[in-house]
Amino acid sequence: MNAFETGRAWLGRHWAAVAACGFLFAFYWRGLDCWFYQDDFGWLHLGPAKDFGDFVRILFAPKAHGNIRPWSENLFFYGLKALFGVNPLPFRVVVFATMAGSLFALGAIMRRLTGSAAAALVTQLCWLASPAVAAVLCWTCIYNQAQYLLFVLLALWLLMEGRYAAQAVVFTLGLGSLELAVMYPAIASLYALLYDRSKLPRVLPLYLVSVAFTVLHFVAAPAPHAGPYALQVDRRVWKTLWTYTEMALGPERLMHFQWDWPPWLLPVGSAVMVALLVGAALASRKTGLLGAGVFLLLLAPVLPLPDHVMDYLLTGPSLGIAIIIGGAAGVRRWQAGAAAAAFFLAVCLPASWKVMTWNLERSHVSRDLVLGVVAYARAHPGKTLLLTGMDTDQFVAGFADLPFEVHGIYNVHLAPGADAPIKDAAGIAPLYVMKEERARALLAAGEAVVLDVSGGRVREAAR
Repeated sequence: MNAFETGRAWLGRHWAAVAACGFLFAFYWRGLDCWFYQDDFGWLHLGPAKDFGDFVRILFAPKAHGNIRPWSENLFFYGLKALFGVNPLPFRVVVFATMAGSLFALGAIMRRLTGSAAAALVTQLCWLASPAVAAVLCWTCIYNQAQYLLFVLLALWLLMEGRYAAQAVVFTLGLGSLELAVMYPAIASLYALLYDRSKLPRVLPLYLVSVAFTVLHFVAAPAPHAGPYALQVDRRVWKTLWTYTEMALGPERLMHFQWDWPPWLLPVGSAVMVALLVGAALASRKTGLLGAGVFLLLLAPVLPLPDHVMDYLLTGPSLGIAIIIGGAAGVRRWQAGAAAAAFFLAVCLPASWKVMTWNLERSHVSRDLVLGVVAYARAHPGKTLLLTGMDTDQFVAGFADLPFEVHGIYNVHLAPGADAPIKDAAGIAPLYVMKEERARALLAAGEAVVLDVSGGRVREAAR
């Protein structure tokens, strides 16, 4: 078989994944233009390592909120910054490449489950349409949501292929991406119970790995007892479950941006989507059960966090909804799947476009502020910069997380009184204000300058 025939055979097997990747870039191309903002700068502060031991500590020591994520956060930010500097494009390319890999793995899984490449494509498109995925494709610091799913999907495909040792290795590595990967053995068990019970004994030992990792995690980084990341197992779990379910259905995310629409559209739209999903699950049977299980299992670990409900945490659970719809599209009576897919895509694609627009614009607010100040600082070395005219969006997106220090600039402050218009939720803006006496002394000595950053333009303030 020559190269052309090999390529044609490969395309015949993977045309759905190729089409899905085409949609990924055609619809989300603006995500490649997203700049760093907010928490991104915290991760860009990693390193440089003084020696190999320091590098190991950077890679594996618990970081923000006690998380141990060596691959998706520490190595991702440390490595790409070391190779390319403070340049967002390589980070964005890695995010998109990871999503493309997940699409190929998801396509292979759905072809195995349904025998239909068309069903695989429907599944891939419905997952990509989720507004949760839109957020991941725009905000670099939540790359962990994309990466851990690649490990989970690849491990499940390896289980289907009977490559059990490789499955165990991939799953174990996935634990270093995001803690939610501990749920993989439960997903694999559900697949085995529904489709091939002979594989169940190959899954059971993986529970020991999940338990060991969970114990290690809580020993190395004990859970906080207060704040948004404190575990709270009480009746609010059910409210949190409904909140996430409503968000995952689609209408709530669209209504989040269309606040002037009639309020009754939200419950009606959600009820319609629930009815369509139930119909799709009944039509797809085993695939519907697997999809429902994926949704609930990947959502379960975040339910005890009622004060930290975030849309991007639905990136994994939304796979379950896509599997339900795609499975129904691959059966003889495909109408239920087609109806669910049509409604879901009609609602979610506009919502995802708006999510992407919001994230892109916020990242550009950060870009204009940070690059403008950095350019001025480099043109006027040694000057202390006092910023005024800053609004809340600029402060949160491109100032509070010390982005200038990432560029080696440490003499940027808010001017006295510049914190007054800033209404950040944490109320930390006053901490960045230089004391008035110090500011006056530096200005009088010609060692400082006041920069007006209002409107996204950085220029010397009129005196």
